[in-house]
Amino acid sequence: MKRSRGFALPTLMVMLALASLAALLALRHLWVNEQLLNAETDQLRTLHKAHAALPLAVADIIGASNNNMRHIAGDLTQTHAFFPSSMTEYNTLRQRLLPNTCNAGICAPNALQPSAAKASYWKTQTATALAIPATQTPYGDNTAWYWVEIFPQANSSQDNFIYRITVLANGVMPSSTTVLQAVWARTSVTSPTGQWHSWHVLHD
Repeated sequence: MKRSRGFALPTLMVMLALASLAALLALRHLWVNEQLLNAETDQLRTLHKAHAALPLAVADIIGASNNNMRHIAGDLTQTHAFFPSSMTEYNTLRQRLLPNTCNAGICAPNALQPSAAKASYWKTQTATALAIPATQTPYGDNTAWYWVEIFPQANSSQDNFIYRITVLANGVMPSSTTVLQAVWARTSVTSPTGQWHSWHVLHD
């Protein structure tokens, strides 16, 4: 009887220790799941933010924004970037952008660059992007940017252009970043409507 009582306390202590360990493991499992869920939610939020920026970029292209200077080339003394409406203005834009290819979110690259198909490239180019203000996004300032690359449309008798839009959106977490790239073309030179040709999320 005394021998049984002698084993009861150590057995109880071992059982309590095992129960505590099981509780700690369960709490850690819940914490890990919560962190994964928060990260996934934040990543989905950045994707939504990037998609929401595409119509803003199109409005900028067609001149629906309030900044009319982005559609006026001006004279030879002007240095601002603008959306060209002819090949003559396009060549003027390219000269103004030198030695860079982008300014204020308007780009005129010489050709398709392989680096521009990687997310890491755009993450280092925010100084040349157009930042989306807090009035146009519920997520606040300095959380989303976009660039519009302008390419002359091949085999076209008119001065048509194709626009490749790249959006960079940051989430709350440092690892939550989405870089979305889409191609849009106007129906005609002055048409306010157009067609999406492709869009995809960039990776490295």
